[in-house]
Amino acid sequence: MKMIHAILVAGAASLLPSAMADEPASKEARNYAITISSEVSPVAEPELRYPYWAGSRGIEGTCDVTFTVSTQGKADAIRVGACTSDMFRMSAKSTVEQMRFAPRAAPADGVKMQISWAFDAPRLQTASLK
Repeated sequence: MKMIHAILVAGAASLLPSAMADEPASKEARNYAITISSEVSPVAEPELRYPYWAGSRGIEGTCDVTFTVSTQGKADAIRVGACTSDMFRMSAKSTVEQMRFAPRAAPADGVKMQISWAFDAPRLQTASLK
């Protein structure tokens, strides 16, 4: 029985170096900024994150988003348009979904927003709304 355990451990150990080959050589934190430019400002900033897959590969990007602000101040009918990389599409949509705007008498259709993710920006690990 001990021989089987030794063989299994040796086999698992042989897989470990190849499994770690895709890991980045350096785990240093990089400076980044997430900037949002829009015709309408939210009443509270959403939790902004750099998409993991893009961040781990050092990819920067920008997405254009169009949506409707409902009378309750929620973003509806969210459409992600042009994106520099598909890695940012889901993040752009979830960012807008989290936003809350001031209630209004009538819905605001066709609101445009641009979200940009960049490394080595002058701001250190911040997110801002312009």
